[in-house]
Amino acid sequence: MIQHIATIKSCECAWCGIVDCSVIGFVGNLGGFSVSLRISGGYLKGRKLESPKDGLGVRPTTERVKLAIFSVIGTGGVEGKKCLDLFACTGALGIEALSRDAKSCDFVEKSYRNYKLINRNLRGLEISNTSRVFCKDSKGFLGQSEGGYGLVLLDPPFAMSDWDKLMGLIASPKIVDEEGITVAEHPAGTVLKNEYGPLKRFSKKRYGDSEVSFYGGRHG
Repeated sequence: MIQHIATIKSCECAWCGIVDCSVIGFVGNLGGFSVSLRISGGYLKGRKLESPKDGLGVRPTTERVKLAIFSVIGTGGVEGKKCLDLFACTGALGIEALSRDAKSCDFVEKSYRNYKLINRNLRGLEISNTSRVFCKDSKGFLGQSEGGYGLVLLDPPFAMSDWDKLMGLIASPKIVDEEGITVAEHPAGTVLKNEYGPLKRFSKKRYGDSEVSFYGGRHG
């Protein structure tokens, strides 16, 4: 059952930051407002997701990037894992993980509009029973979460500057389990540390002006 916790705030995802769509498949027309997203792998492959109506100015990351992310973390990094999708926007990353047999996913998005959108996507795909949706600021959520995640996915607005604070919160002992993986998409050239507490970066990939950093205790 979807858990609803809602407060109305502005969006915090890269999509609505008018900089970069999350790491998701893209089908549509960037010249106007007709933008649709699709799932790239797993048992829901090819299914479309509802996206924000006002997609003007969005520059979607290619599906190649999303496929590369899940190739790096591998089947073992997803299957049976409790996942966390921060700055979730449409919920596309977490839904991708669920499609690839993650056990469950918590979605965190502070925009009430997009909070409702995620709920619609989950209901439309009939995966609400493995999901919880929180309408909260991602950093605030991390400070209150019970944690225990095996996979953390995050794609904040590219303008975000306090990466060390965010990664420090994720690195707290309770958030990611001992064999968990954290995947962070950020602008190329952003300086992230190789280690945040127990989290050690084991891979970094560049795709155009975006980079994806992969952290995990067992991979360090």
